[in-house]
Amino acid sequence: MMKKIAVMASAVIVSAWILAACTATELEDRCFPMMAAVDYRDGQVDFAYGFPQLSQKDNTDLDAGTVNISMTAGGNFAESIRRYNQEMNRLADCNHMKVLVFGTALAGERDQYEKMLSYLQKSELFPRNTYVCVTDDIDALFEAEQSLPNDLGSYLESFLQKQEKEQDVKLLHLGKLLDEQYNQMENLQAPYLAVENGTIILKPRYSLP
Repeated sequence: MMKKIAVMASAVIVSAWILAACTATELEDRCFPMMAAVDYRDGQVDFAYGFPQLSQKDNTDLDAGTVNISMTAGGNFAESIRRYNQEMNRLADCNHMKVLVFGTALAGERDQYEKMLSYLQKSELFPRNTYVCVTDDIDALFEAEQSLPNDLGSYLESFLQKQEKEQDVKLLHLGKLLDEQYNQMENLQAPYLAVENGTIILKPRYSLP
């Protein structure tokens, strides 16, 4: 009886050790994007993530800031994000995603816009509480990041929450946007971001398709 208990205890310990080792390996192979940017240019959908310098999880350097990949292009959202992921040497863990920003050019392409929403609905890739914003110049947003106190995704999250509190701005979450794609009972509007003299500002809200 004692021998059986000892064997079972050893099995439990070994299993726990293997599980812990696998978890550590997974963390080493992951990166944690704070935002996603999508646009439509030259007949293709462009995609890129925005990354923090430190892990939001444990405040230790995971070299996430070294993930420096230009926007990748594809025939649609699914293809462009697949190409982007292929260029990374880590798996994108989007559980900490703060903001999804897409260009007005993409919103103007109804077919591509709906394909993006359908992909996000089916894949559940991004958290439903991710803020949704629109801009006419995503490149300008990334350029403005150089003068920000933290990464662009985290900054935009704080910026939007401040506008909501001080200016009574109504924010939009991805879950609401995805639900409304099928309900079609409400004309949604999203915060409209712009960059003027290197500063990110909020313009009048943008009416979504």
